[in-house]
Amino acid sequence: MKIFFPKNFEPQKPIKIYDHHDIMVTFFCGTINPSQFNLVKLRETDIIPLDWQLEKPIISKPELLQFSFKEGINIFIAIGKISFIIKKGSNYVDLQKIIIRFIDKFNNYNWQKIQLNIRRLMSLPGSKDNGEKFMREILLNSDKWDILGLKPVKMQVTFYYPFLQNPLLINITDIKVKTKENKIKSGLLFRGTFHYALELKSTINKINYLKLIINNISKNIELFNTIIEEKFLV
Repeated sequence: MKIFFPKNFEPQKPIKIYDHHDIMVTFFCGTINPSQFNLVKLRETDIIPLDWQLEKPIISKPELLQFSFKEGINIFIAIGKISFIIKKGSNYVDLQKIIIRFIDKFNNYNWQKIQLNIRRLMSLPGSKDNGEKFMREILLNSDKWDILGLKPVKMQVTFYYPFLQNPLLINITDIKVKTKENKIKSGLLFRGTFHYALELKSTINKINYLKLIINNISKNIELFNTIIEEKFLV
């Protein structure tokens, strides 16, 4: 992967690029409510392995239930939806197994849609304005966005790819990143969202379709990263 830095960009040596991923799979259903779930129920139904330990205390509110496990997987349950989140470096297979067990155990829910959200945060060494310069000089390649001598202080670009089965939305934003060394750097946040509609599928077909989507998560991640690396960063 090659990163094209803005013109006259002279980073300090050695160059360090921070590249962070996380993936979120969200199921939508109007009858989902946090009060319907708890850790005991998730373990008794074999969705969460008995030996998994919490990384943080459970957050339990009327509108939100959150579990964070040391294995790198988080579960968020809110009104009308449930999300499974995994950090980069964690085991995608664990995520797929947990979600498929969830689909099997709670097949009585009439799922309306599912979304796969991928976030990729990349820092740009040097000036804190390099993210904005990348967006303007490389991605947009124009100064026409300046108005009355003022440059926009934040840029966000969205691309929509109308794939037949799973439309993809990619959003790119320039941000300020705080690294572990407490140095403020500029960065780019790439967000990809795959949408899957389920309303027109029968219950049996819907369950099988959901499992197919989950088993293909790695292919979606690969497609997203290929677009980022071969279209935007070359």
